[in-house]
Amino acid sequence: MKGLVFDLSIPKYVVARGLGGLYPKLHYGAGSCLSLRELPRPTPPGPEWVRLKPLLTGLCGSDMATLFFKASPQLEPFNSFPAVLGHEILAEVTEVGPETRGVQVGQRVAVDPLLPCRLRGISPPCKPCAAGQENGCERTADGCLAAGQMLGYQRELPGGMGTEMVAHPSQLHPVPDGVSDKAGVLVEPLSVSLHAVLKAPPRDEDRVLVIGGGPVAFATLWALRALGHRCHVTLLAAEDYQLELGKRMGADDAFRVRGDVDEAEEVARRTGAKVYRPVIGPPAMTGGFELTIDCIGSAASVQDALRYTRALGKVVLVGAAGILDRVDWTTVWRNELTLLGSYVYGPESFRGERRHTFDLVLDLLARKEGPDCSVLVTHTFPLTRYQEAIEANLARARFQSVKTVFDLTRW
Repeated sequence: MKGLVFDLSIPKYVVARGLGGLYPKLHYGAGSCLSLRELPRPTPPGPEWVRLKPLLTGLCGSDMATLFFKASPQLEPFNSFPAVLGHEILAEVTEVGPETRGVQVGQRVAVDPLLPCRLRGISPPCKPCAAGQENGCERTADGCLAAGQMLGYQRELPGGMGTEMVAHPSQLHPVPDGVSDKAGVLVEPLSVSLHAVLKAPPRDEDRVLVIGGGPVAFATLWALRALGHRCHVTLLAAEDYQLELGKRMGADDAFRVRGDVDEAEEVARRTGAKVYRPVIGPPAMTGGFELTIDCIGSAASVQDALRYTRALGKVVLVGAAGILDRVDWTTVWRNELTLLGSYVYGPESFRGERRHTFDLVLDLLARKEGPDCSVLVTHTFPLTRYQEAIEANLARARFQSVKTVFDLTRW
C-alpha cells in the first residue's frame, strides 16, 4: 500500500523550526518529516477487525499543526510515529474478519478514529470509558496498541491518507445512500462542531458569536441550524469569501476581523455592548454575546472570545488552543464566564434519544435538516499532490479554500 507518512525526526524538527518561517516547504517538502511512500499492508489486530479502502480523507487543522510543529508537547506521549495521517475518513469496506458482525463488504462508512480502552484490550477500562464517554479515555498510551488518541497519529494503524487501512466494526458508521461522498467525508468535523454546540445549547433569544473562517467554524454554523436553534448568529472571520459562505451556512450576520478598537466598536454596534478605553491596552467592554464559540484556538481568537462575551455568558473552545502568549484572562473571573473545552464526539442526548454524534450527524444529513454542507469541500486532490493540498490550506485567501480533501480513488 501507499501512504502519506509523518515520521518525527529531531534533526528535521530543528531545521524546520529554525528556517521554516523563510522556507515553509521544510515542513512538508522533500527532506521533511512528511513523505508519500510504499508501506506493508496493515495487520488487523483481531478477528473482528475489517479492511477498508479510503475513498475521501480530509486534511485537518490538527494535521497542519502536526506538520508545522504547532501542537502542544502535552500531546506527545499520546501519539506514536511514524504514522499514516488522516482521521476525517469516508471509506469502503473491502474485507471482513471471521468474527465480524454488523458490517458488510461494499458498505460506505464514516470512520470514528478514536482508540479507547475497549480497542486496546484494557480491562477494567478507565473511568470515562466505563461510563461510555470514550472521548475522555485516559489510557490512550496503554494496552495492546501503541500510543495514539486516534487513527492518523498511531504507528500501527494507518489513517485515511493511504490506500488501505483496518478498523474495528464499532468504529464504522454506515453512510445512508442519500448522503453524498462530499458530505460523508465531513462527518468527523461536523461531529466535532455538533458535539460543541450540544455542550452549550443556546436559547432562542441568545446572540451567538462564532469565531473563525475554517471548516470547524462553518461546521458549527451548520450544527446550530441542523439542530434547530433559532438564535441570532454572527460570524467573525478574516476574508470576504468566508463572510459570504458563513451566511450561506446559516449566519444571520458576519463581519471581518479588524484592529482591537474598530472590532470592539463593531461588536458594540451589533449587541448593544459598551466600549471603554483603559489608559493602556486594548478596549474593555460590558455586554456582548451570550455564547461565543472559538473555532481557531489562537491567542487573538481566544482573547476576542473572552472580551466579546457578556457577563455570566459561555465560551466554548473548539479550535484546539495550545500554548497561548499574552492572553488576558481577567474577564473570565471578573465576568464569571463559563469556559468549556470541546474536543471530539461521543454519546449525545438529543430529542429524547441517546446516540453517538456520528449517527446523529448522519441522520441530520440524510434528512437534510441543515444547510448543504457539501459546499465546504472546496478543493480535492489526489494523494500524489499532497504538497499542493497543504499550500491550499496555508494560503486560504489566495485559494479561497475551506475543506481540502484527498481523493484516494485517483492518482
